[in-house]
Amino acid sequence: MKSIARLIYIPLILITSICFGQNPPEATATEAESSFRDIPILKEAFIDASPADRKDGIPLGELGIDGGNKAMMLKLAQEIAENKDSIFDSFLVVHKGKLLFESYFTRGRINLPHPQASATKAYTSLLLGRAIQLGYLTMTDLDKPLVSFLKDLDSSKFVEGVEKITLHKALTMRGGLQLSKEQREEIDKNPAALKGQGAVQARFERSAAITSASQRFSYGNFNPELVMQVIDAVVPGTAQEFIKNELLNKMGIVNYDWQTAVSGLPESGWRMSMTSRDMVKMGILVMNKGKWNGEQLIPEAFIAKAVSRILLTGDDDIFGGGKDVSKEGYGYFWWNADLKYGNKSYFTSSAQGGGGQYIVLLEELDLIVVATGHNNRGNGFLQIIAEKILPAFVKDKPLKLEGPYLGQVPPGLTAEAFAPGVVSTAHYELFSAFTPDMKEFYFVRYDEEDKPSMIVYKYKNNRWCKSITGPRVGEPAISPDGKTMHLGRRYMERTDTGWSAIQELEKPFKDFRIMRLVSSAKGTYYFDEATEEGPIRYSRIIDGKREAPKPLEVDLGKFNAHPFIAPDESYVIWDDQRDSGFGKADIYISFRQPDGSWGPAINMGDQINSDQSDSYATVTPDGKYILFNRGIDKDNVDIYWVDAQIIETLRP
Repeated sequence: MKSIARLIYIPLILITSICFGQNPPEATATEAESSFRDIPILKEAFIDASPADRKDGIPLGELGIDGGNKAMMLKLAQEIAENKDSIFDSFLVVHKGKLLFESYFTRGRINLPHPQASATKAYTSLLLGRAIQLGYLTMTDLDKPLVSFLKDLDSSKFVEGVEKITLHKALTMRGGLQLSKEQREEIDKNPAALKGQGAVQARFERSAAITSASQRFSYGNFNPELVMQVIDAVVPGTAQEFIKNELLNKMGIVNYDWQTAVSGLPESGWRMSMTSRDMVKMGILVMNKGKWNGEQLIPEAFIAKAVSRILLTGDDDIFGGGKDVSKEGYGYFWWNADLKYGNKSYFTSSAQGGGGQYIVLLEELDLIVVATGHNNRGNGFLQIIAEKILPAFVKDKPLKLEGPYLGQVPPGLTAEAFAPGVVSTAHYELFSAFTPDMKEFYFVRYDEEDKPSMIVYKYKNNRWCKSITGPRVGEPAISPDGKTMHLGRRYMERTDTGWSAIQELEKPFKDFRIMRLVSSAKGTYYFDEATEEGPIRYSRIIDGKREAPKPLEVDLGKFNAHPFIAPDESYVIWDDQRDSGFGKADIYISFRQPDGSWGPAINMGDQINSDQSDSYATVTPDGKYILFNRGIDKDNVDIYWVDAQIIETLRP
């Protein structure tokens, strides 16, 4: 017999008794063949704080012993059970790789595959990652034209711009197809013509031209279908066989239903069903960076991209939003958001499906939360996690940030938030500066009362420790030799005991309204002016004396600001505003020409620039990454970073 702590049965309407020795609810053979909406409602909720071994390969633990506050979690489950309007069918929690909590309500059954709705998109993303792991694609293929993998298409009939659609764009819902309702209906009238790659051909012929403007985030819009078409085209055999043999079977997932689209390929955006425990397996696979039972099923680099915040969607109130949910973004068919608890925000990645299907990952806490539901009423599940689940697993203790770059996984060629929940939070975080030895990181944060402070993380004994150096005194930029911290018109010098008192630059610099001043390895200053049309200026040291500042002869826009100069002065980066840009402010680069002049201003592209304000770019002293500011909303600015290889892709 199970103990009280282990198993509790609670009537759905009113708690009147506790039962023991019961098994989790299972669907009968008849029910398993029925439509999910016809599954009978459970008379009693099932709540297990120490799940039983089902011989399915999921490691097990016990709530309270292996983590989590048992009383808090049981209270939450009771609240769900008592709620007559609850949409939940199941609710499971994994901590540190062990399933600690398992519960079923309403139509939930332990052995019944549950419709996944749009969570299917997240699984389609993982399938593409599996194809990369097996060598049928590479990570660099993500940026190639998607049509290059589809050999049955007639490109002579395509509309203009189809080659702009890459796997990266499709995975982030930015393929850019533009089809009217009437065009879609017309295409669907002839299903026989949509077999194989026919559906892709029809849409590529009828869409409006694909442009940079059309390649904005547009949820669905045939993007998952395009990705599945590529999977089917590059893997041996069929996509159906690939799904079964190369992913699901390897994870012991055999009780599922993956339906077929009109093309004859597996559905890619919906109409897939799996059990709640198998959803747990998917979560563990991603949390383990693509490994299952020690085997690398999906490349770690692909997982990192899939769950990263590649773009912001502005949908904080749509999918499980709430007052403690912010910065909802998107990776490769995986959603992400920040959940606030106390004074800290936690970055989450999640597979999400309409009706209440969730696999939510909180890597910082090594926590996975799985839920299924049965209708489309707003459920605020991410808010429930913030309010009810985080308190059960968060322990107030010092952050253990270990390794380079504050222990963060480096980004690729698409910008990501830097140190989510640590540096990038729900507040304003501005500027960023590593010392040349990469052992100190400075930035400015505005608190709840809109007061700015200079914050530094220092690397000691293989850990990063935070301290506040004082109020903001300028925009920090550290010289290549590490001896000076420039603060606009002011500066501090490195001493044996730290930084000196703040000093003022002499004339003529004190006559300019400087926001940011940086220096090259030769000591040349580059700086901006806080004026709309002001140029970027520079000042060299000639024969031991500093020359009067001169305007930089480079193609500038409006509000030219926040320059960064390469230590060898081979390029200059700044931000300004132009009608041709992506957002309110974009980051530009100019390369020094062989004759010493400056080349044309080059927009650094949509992998670094967004439809918001992007500014204050700086390259880390090791030359590997670009850090910059991105406006999130009127109350939030974050620090982002991206692989500095993007500079070489732009160099003439």
